[in-house]
Formats: sequence, C-alpha cells, structure tokens
Amino acid sequence: MNEVKEKEVKMSEKVYSRRDMLKTAGKAAAGVAAVAVLPSFITGCDKKTPELPTKEVLNYEYLAASEDAPQYPYPYQKLDPATTMERAYASFFNKGGCCRAVIDGVVGQLGDMAGYPWNQVPVDAFANGAGGYGAASLCGSLAGAATAIGLAVPPEDAGAVTAELFKWYTSTELPIYQPEVENETVVSASVNCKDSVGQFMEASGYAMGDPERKARCAGVAADCAGKTAELLNAYYNL
Repeated sequence: MNEVKEKEVKMSEKVYSRRDMLKTAGKAAAGVAAVAVLPSFITGCDKKTPELPTKEVLNYEYLAASEDAPQYPYPYQKLDPATTMERAYASFFNKGGCCRAVIDGVVGQLGDMAGYPWNQVPVDAFANGAGGYGAASLCGSLAGAATAIGLAVPPEDAGAVTAELFKWYTSTELPIYQPEVENETVVSASVNCKDSVGQFMEASGYAMGDPERKARCAGVAADCAGKTAELLNAYYNL
C-alpha cells in the first residue's frame, strides 16, 4: 500500500515538474520573442546617436530676401468684426467654402482697405481648406483664420493668438452669426471639421448636403472671421 502511494507521489511530482518546465519554457520563449521585436532605438543603446541637427543642416544657406519683399508681419489696420462677419458669410457662398470665406473676410478685406501687400494674397489658393482639407481634419474656418493671424502677427506671438482662437472655438456655442437660418448651436469637441459638423448634424438632423448645414458652416466661418478681427484688434490695441 505504501509502495502505491509513493508511486503516486512520484508521478504527481513528475507531472508538476513537467508543467512547471513548460510554463518556464513558455515564459522564456515569450521573453526572447519580445526582445526580438523591440525597436532598434531600445536594443541599440550601444549605438551613438549623431549630433542633431547636423552642421550641414544648421549651415544651410538661404537666398537673401528680395529688396522689394513686403514687410513682415504685414501692416495691420483695424477691422470691424461685424463687417468682417458679414463679408465672410457672403464669401462662403460667393467664393466657395469655409477657408476661402475667412481668408476673404479678413485678408481680402485688408487688401481692399490697405492694398499692398494684403492684396497680393490669392484668396482662391485656400479653396482646398474646405471640409477640413477634404479629410474632415482641421476646420477650414480655423485654417483660414490661423493663416491671417500668421500674416499679421510676428512668429513669437502668433502661436498664442492662434491658441486663444482655438480655445474660443471649442468652448463657444456656434454659429452665432445666423442672418438667414436659425440653426441648432453646438460646442465642438475639437477643432476638427468631423467633430464640429458631425455634432451639428447629429443635433439638428440635417445632412451634409442640406442648405441648412451649409448656412450653419457659413455662420461658423463668419464667427471665426469676426473673432480673428477681434483678436487682431486687441493684439495691436486698436
């Protein structure tokens, strides 16, 4: 009887040992596999990273600006936000799309008021900004507004002014400017066309091709143009 129990214990130990061995082997294999797929920047720690950027990049030679190049940033004149919104709304339909609408509302208006160099910026160059550049990414109205800010404000401050615009966009019920259709207003979850337009269509029930949706985006373009004028006026204390 004792001999039978001893055999059972030994058999159990063998089974247990076999299972342990398989588990251990499996963990070891997984570890090897994990190491095998680690990216080179982790496994190649012994490789010295070259100095970046290289001297060739830092010493890249640029041609000097032409003597007749316009002053930068472009000289800004005070814009009336109400007039800017009215023009941008009309330009959404007459020029085509949100990005061109804002560019024309701000840059085009400055071209009419101040002339050179604002009148050298082709409004039609921003046609591809509509519909979040055709990919439902950054709202074309914001893209046009950011471009106008970049032309009017020096680089060291343009980022902060643009950030203020984007913060306003994602915290304000839009559209505010609605001269023809009283649409639902929504606060966009992001600066992307997909969220802004998508939330509006969900709340209103309108489809992308509906005239009410187009009027809504024209209103948002007007709002963004008007806000841009407001921010630029404040930046220059006008």
